[in-house]
Amino acid sequence: MSAIGSDPRVHLRRAIIPLLPQLSEDVTNTAHLPNRLVNRGGYLFETEDPKEGFQLSKPDEDVELPDLEDVQGDVIYLFPKKAEDFVFFRIANVTAFKDALGRFQPSSSLDVAQFVMKLAKKKGKAGPFRNIPFITKYDYQIAFSRMGLYRLGVKGDIGDTRFDTYAMRDNKIFLDDQSDWDEIFDKCHPDPVNGSVNDDEGALHGVITVAASDDLTCTEATDAVKRRFGSSIEIGDGGVVRGRARPRENNGHEHFGYKDGISQPALRHLTIPKPGQIQVNPGVIVMGYKGDPVVDDPNTAASRPPWAKGGTMMVFRKLEQDVPEFHTWKKQVGVRWREFAPPKCPTLTDDQGADLWGARMIGRWQSGAPLALCPYMDDPKLAGDDQRNNDFDYHVKDVSVVSPKKLSDYYCPYTAHTRKTVPRNLDPYIQRRYLEAGMIVRAGLPYGDEVTDEEAQSGVSDRAHKRGLLFVCYQSSLDDGFVRQSVEYAGNLYFPTTSLIPEYHGTDPIIGSNPPKGSVPDPREVAFVEPPGAEPQPGDEINLVVKWNEDKISVSGSARVQKAGAADPPGVPQQFFVTSRGGEYFFVPPISTLKAWAAGNV
Repeated sequence: MSAIGSDPRVHLRRAIIPLLPQLSEDVTNTAHLPNRLVNRGGYLFETEDPKEGFQLSKPDEDVELPDLEDVQGDVIYLFPKKAEDFVFFRIANVTAFKDALGRFQPSSSLDVAQFVMKLAKKKGKAGPFRNIPFITKYDYQIAFSRMGLYRLGVKGDIGDTRFDTYAMRDNKIFLDDQSDWDEIFDKCHPDPVNGSVNDDEGALHGVITVAASDDLTCTEATDAVKRRFGSSIEIGDGGVVRGRARPRENNGHEHFGYKDGISQPALRHLTIPKPGQIQVNPGVIVMGYKGDPVVDDPNTAASRPPWAKGGTMMVFRKLEQDVPEFHTWKKQVGVRWREFAPPKCPTLTDDQGADLWGARMIGRWQSGAPLALCPYMDDPKLAGDDQRNNDFDYHVKDVSVVSPKKLSDYYCPYTAHTRKTVPRNLDPYIQRRYLEAGMIVRAGLPYGDEVTDEEAQSGVSDRAHKRGLLFVCYQSSLDDGFVRQSVEYAGNLYFPTTSLIPEYHGTDPIIGSNPPKGSVPDPREVAFVEPPGAEPQPGDEINLVVKWNEDKISVSGSARVQKAGAADPPGVPQQFFVTSRGGEYFFVPPISTLKAWAAGNV
């Protein structure tokens, strides 16, 4: 039995995050940055000769940083893209595959940075009232599953226990996925206890990412890479999954309509943080550097092989969205805006109430403006200002009845998606470094058709027009990154931790779900056999003993009371509109390792 599977308490779906000491370090301090550095698109550049372009700058202090020529291109700075294809494959012929891999040219992080410099120069020449010249561009990246590494002959552990033990299909229940997966991801013989990475039947071996400036370029680049690998790989039905940016004014927004990709972490010494942007050490994302939990923890039994340094863990997940139903739900709840709007909210129309309810589910308005700064109505101008749109931490500082030193849901619900998955400043209950270590770089893109007029009018999705998000994220540790955000944060009814006594908040309304019917967490009605002497009041400690056959089950917690005849609060019971259709865990090797493997040095 694996180390993870042997202990059911590890990453329990609704576990309570343990209390951690407060961190004294000022994680927002940027005084170490040299004065010559300026922000160009979020990167560190020198300005000695702007006419000749910018150069990536190295920090003055002695800090080991990832080699940008060795890290594949989507990991640190993200591929600039309007179209992206994911080519999922099995290796049919190892020798032929290694030959093709030797001729494969993945983009590096330096390639991406230089392209951004090129865009910056063109933007500077274009002037404020001229369009930036269109540049045709495509990039490649390749990653392997644990089963794929075995197929290549790479036998040693990578130092990530989850990746070395489980395929994602093994974790389907653990991740609370309750629906059918697409066949391409639905591994034949999953083992949720011991893992199935040693069972190759039906397993994906890898994925080639093709990112491009436009649809045609992406399709041509995908066809070219398929020809390059030829018969050395097998691509099953549905093995090419296509993501495309939404058109026109919806560009940059996911299908529910919300601006995406705003709260990315800033990697120290590699990007200049915007105000309020969460900073992380490079090893939180890239293996082998400060911030990598295997590197930072001298007591860990895990170790990284030399070939993993400069690599990262990639999570791919296909998330289907019920968009018409989501907007119908917003409208149904929005008419009750007086019951959920913060105090002093101006009078709203029902449509504005629906928009407010959506913002309270997401944590941001559709423009990207944070609810913490815009609690009543959207503010597109603030949303477009990168000096303000991340500069908040959910503390309320303008209301006399709310202490600015205490955590509060006065403006933004604790369950809001962005507050669940990217928590900010939970002092003194959770160490900031713990939150920092849980950050991920997100690199997804929407897929599928726009909502049709018929769907919009009926409020019901047409299954012939499926749509959603191709979720991609990078981190050096699956458990510290993706698992922490999706299970410990989003699926934890008691997160964020806001008190010494655990307080119930609920699950993430976007990527969370109700407990499976008939499961232990599924609510059941019981009646007192021995009623207490006084009626329980909201917040009272309550201790119950429930009989199960001849056994007794003790239940303790705080009371939540709904009076007889009272209507459910707005949005209760919570409805969910995102369904996972599967995915996989991958390792994105550094380019030097790809070359070594291609040459037969495994």
